[in-house]
Amino acid sequence: MLNKTKLRLGVVAAAAAATLAFGAAAPAYADPIGFKPLNGAGSDTTQDVVDGVATVVTSIGSWDAIGSATIQTTSGGATFNRPNGSTQGVQALSASINNTGTRTFPASGGVSITGQLDFARSSSAPSGSFVGTDLTFVPFARDAVTYAVSQASDFPRDIALGSASQDAVSPAPFTLRNIYRGAVTTYADGDFNAVTIRPIIPQSGSGTRSFWLSALGLTEATIVGTPTTDIGNTAQEHTGTYIKNAGDIAPFSIAQYIAQGNHGALPTNVIERRGNIALGNVDTVKPILLTAGGGVELNTAFPINRLVFNVVQTSRLAGTSTADTLLRNTFSGTTSSVCAASAQIKQFGFGTIGSLCGNTTTYKQAFRY
Repeated sequence: MLNKTKLRLGVVAAAAAATLAFGAAAPAYADPIGFKPLNGAGSDTTQDVVDGVATVVTSIGSWDAIGSATIQTTSGGATFNRPNGSTQGVQALSASINNTGTRTFPASGGVSITGQLDFARSSSAPSGSFVGTDLTFVPFARDAVTYAVSQASDFPRDIALGSASQDAVSPAPFTLRNIYRGAVTTYADGDFNAVTIRPIIPQSGSGTRSFWLSALGLTEATIVGTPTTDIGNTAQEHTGTYIKNAGDIAPFSIAQYIAQGNHGALPTNVIERRGNIALGNVDTVKPILLTAGGGVELNTAFPINRLVFNVVQTSRLAGTSTADTLLRNTFSGTTSSVCAASAQIKQFGFGTIGSLCGNTTTYKQAFRY
């Protein structure tokens, strides 16, 4: 229960928005202080919750998706470009494992990062494009994703998800799928004026980007714009300050929304970057529920929901070294240190997943590089 969260489904955080609008310096993103035994990077969505878990699981060093251009995760180790997003996190972990000498982290500029990471944060499940079992995606929480629009706009606040079966219907139904495939391009405001819709999508490599497209039944080739490079409306995920116009719409992690709203009550430095946004319902289902004590929590029954993961090298889960034992005890099984941190997981807006937490048998993929 998050009693101190300021729920802003239709309430403007004027002070925060003004600070960002006038370019005042925002507090720095949180990285580990000192070197930790287990280091990871990747997903923007889960960076804050894993930081929160690390306050009680002190072996974890979790490097945020945004911050300084480069990071150094081990004493005397390589300095390399910060992985931003799930894809880059998994790529960097694959390069760190690098036991064949052939894997590199593309965004590192060719710097060898062998042995620099132990896990990757991922807000998306294994990719079917990388068939194999080299990596294990270990689920630890549940998130849900809805859409965010400008709080000051008349953008509809309840939109159907839509399906491919409606693609031939004319005129095209007002659905999220049709907005992102370019079949619906305007809505009528309160004065019945047509407002041009600008569908914003997270940066390339974002787990939320791939999850959102999958939820809508779309691909990079079928979204509106020029998806092979950049649709022209790309923004850092879960950053509402990019939503400035009446026609802007973007996917937004509900757990991130809650954590940012609760930033003043959290044990780590969570940056309030929601700006002036409102979250919408999907198919009449609300993204956030009020609790009996006056707090808020994620609606785990929201139709667009997902597991979130920490990714590790599969072979290390059976290793007998001290480092491998620590890795296994930290991430594997319902009694793992991460799964035991259920209070922190909830505090940062995510839902717990019971016996599925720490599962190491189901979610696998090959190295990604």
